[in-house]
Amino acid sequence: MSQAPLAAGGDTAAPSPLAPSLLALARQRREPWWAFLGGLVIVALGAILIAVVLVKVPQWAHLDRAMKRDEGLRAVVELLTMLGSVAAALLPLALAVRWLHGRPLRSLLSPLPGLDVGLALRSALLWGGLVLLAVVTSGLIDVWNGEPFAPGGQPWPQVLGFAAATGWMVVLQVTAEEALFRGYISQGLYAVTGSAWVTALPVALLFAGLHTQSWGNAVWDQRALYFTISLLLSAVTARAGRLEAAIGIHLGQNLTAIYVMGVLGPPFPSLLGVGAPESKPAGLGDVAGVLMTMGALAGLYWYLGVRRGWVVRK
Repeated sequence: MSQAPLAAGGDTAAPSPLAPSLLALARQRREPWWAFLGGLVIVALGAILIAVVLVKVPQWAHLDRAMKRDEGLRAVVELLTMLGSVAAALLPLALAVRWLHGRPLRSLLSPLPGLDVGLALRSALLWGGLVLLAVVTSGLIDVWNGEPFAPGGQPWPQVLGFAAATGWMVVLQVTAEEALFRGYISQGLYAVTGSAWVTALPVALLFAGLHTQSWGNAVWDQRALYFTISLLLSAVTARAGRLEAAIGIHLGQNLTAIYVMGVLGPPFPSLLGVGAPESKPAGLGDVAGVLMTMGALAGLYWYLGVRRGWVVRK
């Protein structure tokens, strides 16, 4: 099946023998590298401005006093604000793609018109299931060693209500991150390098760096986790030729981490309540453990989701 690359000023062009590929879209259109740098400036400035406004919204809406009295309301508002500041990057990203590249935001999700929601859902279910399997296995090991399975878990109706109030923002947040990292930034790097793996490596470094805030501390186990999952997201995107599979993995990871494991810590309710990761120095054993676990999960996902066709059906 062939795909017509987008024309420089519109949405269609002459037929091309190349298969449709999200990653190669900008290279096929011969978009200049400086347009991507300008776009990143627009995204950064726009995201910062929107985040500042979102932080002030509870105060402007006179919710601050109610949040002090109601722990549940506080958790909902704080998570919506936290995730919304990331999801709002879709707005300046859409402007940058339209102004500097002459194409719609949708071109960061798929090279073809339309979205494959089924692909995203299959991917989320498979990855979320694999993560849950790892979590249950780890919990049973803790029980064997005399530790509680759910050290700070809350009742499931409370967690379900919290998820219903905030889960929609998780969908927007992971879509924004994937559109930026595996979409826009990856398209720009691939336009220069022409190599999917050369593109994936700096994207993974940036993804890990931004998710662990500072390179000055020693949480290398957390960086290893984000670096590894970023490589998987890039590989799946390159194989699928579109972004929905990566969005599904990211969604399954975040839903499990927030509502099941509780990695954000208080005041956000979760089923297990394991708490936020400790910011203590990680040794080689910690990093090796993360790499082995993530390698096993990524390998299972690739075998079942890609090789066996449970997710990517090509």
